[in-house]
Amino acid sequence: MLTLDSYEYILQAMSSRRAPFLGRYLPYLLRQADQTLSAPFYTALTRSGVARSEWRVLAVLADLGELRVAELATASLSPQPTVTHALRRLEERGLVTRTVSPEDRRQRVVALTPGGSTLTASLMDEATRLEAEALAGAGDLTELVRRLREVTAFLESAAAVADDDRTPAR
Repeated sequence: MLTLDSYEYILQAMSSRRAPFLGRYLPYLLRQADQTLSAPFYTALTRSGVARSEWRVLAVLADLGELRVAELATASLSPQPTVTHALRRLEERGLVTRTVSPEDRRQRVVALTPGGSTLTASLMDEATRLEAEALAGAGDLTELVRRLREVTAFLESAAAVADDDRTPAR
């Protein structure tokens, strides 16, 4: 784990001529911001006995309601095997249920249990509090959030077009 001193060193190196690429490479900068901002919440997750992959599943289910496993994997930005393993652990702890899909008996529909909803709401409150605390002096970030949503929509659209272009015609 990087310490504050390590981050300061990296930031100094990025501002110098030694590492100009990382200082302007958006995926790296976004990941760095994510790791820095999320670190206190990851500690809270650990205290709650919830893995990061489980947290993503819980948060998506809280926001979107019941979903099929494939939809849950997509929405949680996780590979399906990772989601399947997280679901097994969450189900063992009584935080989610998996039932047969009424449309396709081969698929499972996942939903939060009341206990899962309670835990997730508590974690969401903690995440919100920690985020507000960390960003208290950062000013108004409304425009940044709007632009990140726009960039994400643009990238998803471009990826969908590229996927369509690679799909052989039938």
